Amino acid sequence: MIGEPGARRVSPFLFLVVILTFFLAFAGVSCNATATKSAIGSIDASEGVSAAQAAQVNACIDALGGLNILTYSGWQLVFGKDPVIGSVPAACNQNNAAGADTSSANIGAQLLAVLGLVSVFLGLLFGLAGALGSLAARSRALVTAVFGAGAGALLVLDQIHVRDVILAKIASSEGSNVPGVDPATLFNVNPGIGLVVALVILAIAVLYNLAALIAPQAPPVTVASLEPPEPPPVSPPP
Repeated sequence: MIGEPGARRVSPFLFLVVILTFFLAFAGVSCNATATKSAIGSIDASEGVSAAQAAQVNACIDALGGLNILTYSGWQLVFGKDPVIGSVPAACNQNNAAGADTSSANIGAQLLAVLGLVSVFLGLLFGLAGALGSLAARSRALVTAVFGAGAGALLVLDQIHVRDVILAKIASSEGSNVPGVDPATLFNVNPGIGLVVALVILAIAVLYNLAALIAPQAPPVTVASLEPPEPPPVSPPP
């Protein structure tokens, strides 16, 4: 499993696993508990909210800490599908949250995610071509490493872009115009487990193929043909 033979066999499997990670969460939206509490505290003071109501709201915010309210899988970012709502704690009294409509949080198909997936598919195709012997060893290692690194870079850029898109959508959403409060500061956009796993596997694939590219190629093994021994000299008759 070391060197070019190992990279040739393992690379297609690694890229296939990356494609499967697109079914997992690539981005999640969570509550910024500190900023939310501060904003709600200022609103409560001006609106005359009771202590019991304020305590209930704070309990909900505390329960949401570290939880993703919405999650976007890789396929949802590629095809522009609606995100999935996360599990809402009981302290927030949202019993029907599982069936809530999330179409308003749809950010459409993301070009960088599409290009990242295309790069992964191309890495898989060239990896399979090398495994089938249709591509020279060094060419296979170089092209596979390039597509792997390109896919990783595109997915990282997509995460940055998705964060900006989601926060801008929140800031411009209906009912977000609260005096003195920037709604975008009340939420965090986090990388999902699928994105993290995809980047780790892509890094392994790139390093594996670079090592195969740099490592000296083993000389071809030649099998010496066995020649029959020469017959003993024939002595002349007496």
